[in-house]
Amino acid sequence: MTLNEFIESALQVEQSLLLEAVEDLTPEELTWQPAPDANPIGWMLWHTIRVEDMWVQFFIQGQTEMWERDGWHQKFGLPTRDNGFGHTPEQVANFPALDLQELLRYGEAVRNGTLEYLRGLSPEDYEIVPRERRPELTVGKVLRQLLAEFYQHQGQIAYLKGLKRGSGALPPTYSTPG
Repeated sequence: MTLNEFIESALQVEQSLLLEAVEDLTPEELTWQPAPDANPIGWMLWHTIRVEDMWVQFFIQGQTEMWERDGWHQKFGLPTRDNGFGHTPEQVANFPALDLQELLRYGEAVRNGTLEYLRGLSPEDYEIVPRERRPELTVGKVLRQLLAEFYQHQGQIAYLKGLKRGSGALPPTYSTPG
Protein backbone atom coordinates (compact mmCIF):
# COMPACT_ATOMS: atom_id res chain seq x y z
CA MET A 1 0.00 0.00 0.00
CA THR A 2 1.36 3.38 -0.97
CA LEU A 3 1.14 6.45 1.24
CA ASN A 4 -1.46 7.92 -1.11
CA GLU A 5 -3.55 4.75 -0.85
CA PHE A 6 -3.24 4.76 2.94
CA ILE A 7 -4.40 8.37 3.20
CA GLU A 8 -7.27 7.75 0.77
CA SER A 9 -8.33 4.71 2.79
CA ALA A 10 -8.20 6.73 6.03
CA LEU A 11 -10.30 9.46 4.41
CA GLN A 12 -12.85 6.87 3.25
CA VAL A 13 -13.16 5.37 6.74
CA GLU A 14 -13.55 8.84 8.26
CA GLN A 15 -16.17 9.78 5.67
CA SER A 16 -18.13 6.59 6.32
CA LEU A 17 -18.14 7.18 10.08
CA LEU A 18 -19.10 10.81 9.63
CA LEU A 19 -21.99 10.04 7.29
CA GLU A 20 -23.22 7.36 9.67
CA ALA A 21 -23.19 9.91 12.50
CA VAL A 22 -25.04 12.67 10.62
CA GLU A 23 -27.28 10.99 8.04
CA ASP A 24 -30.42 10.97 10.18
CA LEU A 25 -29.96 14.14 12.20
CA THR A 26 -32.86 16.54 12.50
CA PRO A 27 -32.46 20.30 12.02
CA GLU A 28 -32.94 20.71 15.77
CA GLU A 29 -30.15 18.22 16.50
CA LEU A 30 -27.81 20.02 14.10
CA THR A 31 -28.15 23.26 16.07
CA TRP A 32 -28.38 21.82 19.61
CA GLN A 33 -25.70 22.96 22.05
CA PRO A 34 -25.22 20.97 25.27
CA ALA A 35 -23.81 24.14 26.89
CA PRO A 36 -23.75 27.81 25.83
CA ASP A 37 -20.10 27.69 24.78
CA ALA A 38 -20.23 24.24 23.09
CA ASN A 39 -20.12 23.81 19.33
CA PRO A 40 -23.25 22.29 17.79
CA ILE A 41 -23.00 19.42 15.32
CA GLY A 42 -23.97 21.54 12.30
CA TRP A 43 -21.27 24.09 13.06
CA MET A 44 -18.64 21.36 13.51
CA LEU A 45 -19.63 19.64 10.29
CA TRP A 46 -19.47 22.93 8.38
CA HIS A 47 -16.14 23.84 10.01
CA THR A 48 -14.60 20.45 9.20
CA ILE A 49 -15.54 20.69 5.53
CA ARG A 50 -14.42 24.31 5.34
CA VAL A 51 -11.04 23.43 6.86
CA GLU A 52 -10.48 20.66 4.31
CA ASP A 53 -11.39 23.05 1.50
CA MET A 54 -9.10 25.76 2.86
CA TRP A 55 -6.09 23.54 3.53
CA VAL A 56 -6.17 21.55 0.29
CA GLN A 57 -7.46 24.07 -2.22
CA PHE A 58 -6.02 27.33 -0.93
CA PHE A 59 -3.08 26.53 1.35
CA ILE A 60 -1.54 23.60 -0.52
CA GLN A 61 -2.59 24.24 -4.12
CA GLY A 62 -2.85 28.03 -4.06
CA GLN A 63 -6.30 27.94 -5.65
CA THR A 64 -9.53 29.64 -4.74
CA GLU A 65 -11.48 27.56 -2.25
CA MET A 66 -14.50 25.70 -3.64
CA TRP A 67 -16.54 27.57 -1.02
CA GLU A 68 -16.02 30.74 -3.01
CA ARG A 69 -15.18 29.44 -6.49
CA ASP A 70 -18.30 27.25 -6.76
CA GLY A 71 -20.64 29.64 -4.92
CA TRP A 72 -21.22 27.51 -1.81
CA HIS A 73 -20.93 30.60 0.39
CA GLN A 74 -23.83 32.14 -1.53
CA LYS A 75 -25.96 28.98 -1.21
CA PHE A 76 -25.52 29.14 2.56
CA GLY A 77 -25.57 32.93 2.86
CA LEU A 78 -22.20 33.03 4.63
CA PRO A 79 -19.01 35.05 4.11
CA THR A 80 -16.37 33.87 1.67
CA ARG A 81 -13.43 33.99 4.09
CA ASP A 82 -15.07 32.30 7.07
CA ASN A 83 -14.18 28.79 8.20
CA GLY A 84 -14.91 28.95 11.91
CA PHE A 85 -11.38 29.58 13.17
CA GLY A 86 -11.57 32.20 15.87
CA HIS A 87 -15.35 32.14 16.21
CA THR A 88 -16.57 33.48 19.53
CA PRO A 89 -19.18 31.60 21.56
CA GLU A 90 -21.70 34.21 20.36
CA GLN A 91 -20.86 33.57 16.70
CA VAL A 92 -21.21 29.83 17.21
CA ALA A 93 -24.51 30.23 19.09
CA ASN A 94 -25.86 32.46 16.30
CA PHE A 95 -24.59 30.27 13.46
CA PRO A 96 -27.46 29.61 11.04
CA ALA A 97 -29.12 26.25 10.68
CA LEU A 98 -27.73 24.86 7.43
CA ASP A 99 -29.48 22.34 5.23
CA LEU A 100 -27.79 19.01 6.00
CA GLN A 101 -28.11 17.56 2.50
CA GLU A 102 -26.70 20.70 0.89
CA LEU A 103 -23.85 20.73 3.40
CA LEU A 104 -23.09 17.09 2.61
CA ARG A 105 -23.07 17.92 -1.12
CA TYR A 106 -20.49 20.63 -0.43
CA GLY A 107 -18.51 18.10 1.62
CA GLU A 108 -18.64 15.57 -1.21
CA ALA A 109 -17.35 18.15 -3.69
CA VAL A 110 -14.51 19.09 -1.35
CA ARG A 111 -13.59 15.47 -0.68
CA ASN A 112 -13.58 14.69 -4.41
CA GLY A 113 -11.20 17.63 -4.92
CA THR A 114 -8.98 16.36 -2.11
CA LEU A 115 -8.86 12.85 -3.55
CA GLU A 116 -8.13 14.13 -7.03
CA TYR A 117 -5.20 16.13 -5.65
CA LEU A 118 -4.00 13.23 -3.47
CA ARG A 119 -3.99 10.75 -6.34
CA GLY A 120 -1.57 12.97 -8.25
CA LEU A 121 1.03 13.25 -5.47
CA SER A 122 4.46 11.72 -5.78
CA PRO A 123 6.44 10.73 -2.67
CA GLU A 124 8.57 13.85 -3.10
CA ASP A 125 5.49 16.10 -3.11
CA TYR A 126 4.90 15.38 0.59
CA GLU A 127 8.03 17.40 1.43
CA ILE A 128 6.98 20.52 -0.48
CA VAL A 129 6.41 23.64 1.62
CA PRO A 130 3.48 25.32 -0.15
CA ARG A 131 3.65 28.63 1.78
CA GLU A 132 6.94 30.39 2.55
CA ARG A 133 5.32 32.13 5.53
CA ARG A 134 4.70 28.69 7.09
CA PRO A 135 7.97 26.80 6.43
CA GLU A 136 7.15 24.24 9.14
CA LEU A 137 4.13 22.99 7.16
CA THR A 138 4.89 20.58 4.37
CA VAL A 139 2.17 18.98 2.28
CA GLY A 140 2.63 15.81 4.32
CA LYS A 141 2.22 17.63 7.63
CA VAL A 142 -0.92 19.40 6.40
CA LEU A 143 -2.47 16.09 5.32
CA ARG A 144 -1.54 14.51 8.67
CA GLN A 145 -3.18 17.43 10.50
CA LEU A 146 -6.30 17.11 8.34
CA LEU A 147 -6.67 13.42 9.17
CA ALA A 148 -6.31 14.17 12.88
CA GLU A 149 -8.87 16.97 12.69
CA PHE A 150 -11.34 14.85 10.72
CA TYR A 151 -11.28 12.01 13.21
CA GLN A 152 -11.41 14.40 16.16
CA HIS A 153 -14.47 16.25 14.87
CA GLN A 154 -16.17 13.07 13.66
CA GLY A 155 -15.84 11.68 17.18
CA GLN A 156 -17.19 14.89 18.69
CA ILE A 157 -20.16 14.81 16.33
CA ALA A 158 -20.94 11.19 17.18
CA TYR A 159 -20.60 11.96 20.89
CA LEU A 160 -22.97 14.94 20.68
CA LYS A 161 -25.50 12.84 18.78
CA GLY A 162 -25.34 10.21 21.49
CA LEU A 163 -25.54 12.83 24.22
CA LYS A 164 -28.61 14.38 22.64
CA ARG A 165 -30.40 11.12 21.83
CA GLY A 166 -29.27 8.92 24.66
CA SER A 167 -27.40 5.63 24.81
CA GLY A 168 -29.19 3.96 21.89
CA ALA A 169 -28.08 6.56 19.32
CA LEU A 170 -24.88 4.92 18.16
CA PRO A 171 -24.09 1.45 16.85
CA PRO A 172 -22.67 -0.83 19.55
CA THR A 173 -19.48 -1.74 17.64
CA TYR A 174 -17.13 -0.17 15.17
CA SER A 175 -16.56 -1.92 11.89
CA THR A 176 -14.17 -0.95 9.14
CA PRO A 177 -15.86 -0.31 5.80
CA GLY A 178 -14.81 -2.48 2.84
